[in-house]
Amino acid sequence: MDELFDLSDIHAPGQALAGLPAPAERRRLRREAELSLHQVADACGVSEDTVRSWERGTTTPRGDTAALYRHLLNALLARQTASPMSALPPAQTPDWAALGALRHEIPTLAADEAPCRRCQHPTRQRVGGHPQHLGTRCPNLALGTGRAQPVPPAPRPETPVMSAAADTLPSQRTPYPPGPAARLDYPPPRSRKTFDGPLAVLEAGPQGLIAHLADGRTRPCPADDLRSVLAWTINAPLGAAPVRPESLPPGPLLVLTSTARARLHLPAAAPTLPERHPRSDHPLLQQARAIGWQTDASGLGPWNRLHPAHGDPACDSIHLALTDWGALHHDAWNLPAHLTPGELAATLGEYASLVRTPLGPPEACGHQLMRDLRPSAHHHTVTGALMTPGVRGALTTVVDPAPCEAPPGHQLASHRSAQDAVADTGTDWWRQPTTDETDREHVVCLAVNLLHFAGSNEIRVADTPAHHVHYSDFDPKQPGSWLVDLSAIPPHPLLPPAFASTGLAWHTTPAVAYAAARGAQPKPVQGWLRPGPTGPYLAPWYQHLRLARLAVLERLGITPAMDTPDLLAALAALPQAHAATRALLHALHATAEDAFAALAQPPTQPDQTALVTWPTPKEPTWRPDLRAAVHASARANLHRKVARTARSGYFPLAVAGDHILYPTSTPHLTEITDLPDSGFRLGIAPGHVRPVTVRSMTWYTARCAEGVNPAQVLKDTCPSW
Repeated sequence: MDELFDLSDIHAPGQALAGLPAPAERRRLRREAELSLHQVADACGVSEDTVRSWERGTTTPRGDTAALYRHLLNALLARQTASPMSALPPAQTPDWAALGALRHEIPTLAADEAPCRRCQHPTRQRVGGHPQHLGTRCPNLALGTGRAQPVPPAPRPETPVMSAAADTLPSQRTPYPPGPAARLDYPPPRSRKTFDGPLAVLEAGPQGLIAHLADGRTRPCPADDLRSVLAWTINAPLGAAPVRPESLPPGPLLVLTSTARARLHLPAAAPTLPERHPRSDHPLLQQARAIGWQTDASGLGPWNRLHPAHGDPACDSIHLALTDWGALHHDAWNLPAHLTPGELAATLGEYASLVRTPLGPPEACGHQLMRDLRPSAHHHTVTGALMTPGVRGALTTVVDPAPCEAPPGHQLASHRSAQDAVADTGTDWWRQPTTDETDREHVVCLAVNLLHFAGSNEIRVADTPAHHVHYSDFDPKQPGSWLVDLSAIPPHPLLPPAFASTGLAWHTTPAVAYAAARGAQPKPVQGWLRPGPTGPYLAPWYQHLRLARLAVLERLGITPAMDTPDLLAALAALPQAHAATRALLHALHATAEDAFAALAQPPTQPDQTALVTWPTPKEPTWRPDLRAAVHASARANLHRKVARTARSGYFPLAVAGDHILYPTSTPHLTEITDLPDSGFRLGIAPGHVRPVTVRSMTWYTARCAEGVNPAQVLKDTCPSW
């Protein structure tokens, strides 16, 4: 890649442009030229996934895109064989600037080329009517300046014979800079050491940066730019072991405090939506590109993944979290702002030891943990080498959701009516108290611990696409969605509805199975079913987080073996416990509960966030059907508990998700949990209940007069732990 070549001097053989080489040859040409998928995609104006599919042979470029790609491959072949190639038509010329250091000189300007107003190199692209490279295609942008610094081309050894036009018009040549002077490479995975822990919190010191490690130690980090920080991270033994032997080891995490962010000359404000794009001119991205690094497709944000342009984001990444941009203190982590860098490193280190190295908000960590515990086989996106063998029970296939399961915004939901969507949602219900209930002075609010997480370990999941069937017999072991009428079970006027819809509606298997358990005989009209082997995909994930949560509760002085009075006293004293440990418990709850939202979240890539409708993300663990099944299972379990408690004459007044209000004569939760037929058990395990607060019956009736759900009011205003 360090050799010089001039595309104006290369003439392809007569038949070279007749067709594309084989997919394996396309991949070989790119790898031998040391080009990343990102660079080839930029040169052809397509996405990295498109180029990857071209190299695998699953898709074929067409039209002008095929011509661009064909000419690019011919140029790479001509560079290897030193055979000349004729000039290209303007409409079929790739964006050579995207190749970076591979091309040091530009031929004579074409009629439609002009110097870019940022870097003065020729371009056919226009921004606002002015000649300018699109996005970040200006070659060799200087750090933080946004302008390219022209550097005379280095002499090329064994220069081929130049054409006559090239010899007679040297003044019309605009030299390209030679590219990054010091490209930073990531060592192979097998040579990486991790005995300094999974992360470091950086703050500015007198002689550079100071790194606070998770075990309380500090290390000097003599760096004042991004390259120095990344080089220090690579050389330092930072990192963590994989969650299980078959999964990939997580990359090290660097947390940049306010002082560290200022020392690295990064903006104090979080990037705007245009700046988030992985090809924008943001200063952080400019510094990364100067050493041959880039972000993943999600671009910039409070949490960032950086990796070499020739590396695999899943294997060769370093994560950055910037507190000034909203990481840790202002997102779902909700960590106390007064933590010192050492305390922050210790808290995150505890989370990493219990769960995994943080890579984003807790929901992203929970979703990633699902993949870590059930990893599928992973091939390095650049070398093709097998990095992980995969395990049985992993989700390996990207499947479209059924039309009824697709979340809003998905292409399959664009023309769908409201009644054609899966009806399984959480419970939001309240009622007026009866005459007998108004005689009770108190309203007790209890909450179910991790309502959605509690039953997730038993849900059956299949790694197959959904198949449309008609009038199929219901099978409680068959995952999928069923168009069925569940109104045969009459609702009780003092209980919340067991199902989220009346009449013919789409329900997932857990909801229909609960109806069958209550005596109904469901007769589905249609179904979207996933045949094939099934298994409890979330079982190891559930067990991993359950043990992590118990460990944190034990640090707070709460254990499952405590008697009821001691447990209630410990829960009452929890707000005065250690702030960082309470924040860690909150993060674990968010990891467990919010991870289900990530199963159906919209695309986060800047290229797709503005789309009116978007396709299925290319991630096997993006499963809206699993999220709907989790919600249906949680609703069924909650209704089962309140229905059983009603046998003792206690009916709920209001329900909002996992919060339930009961009328009581005493201000104690035990009046409900000590009932002979109570469906609720006081405790700390998932599915058990805990006290939240107590209000008067007068307060409850006042909220009812306002037309609001009193349970939702308490859920929004009272701390959960």
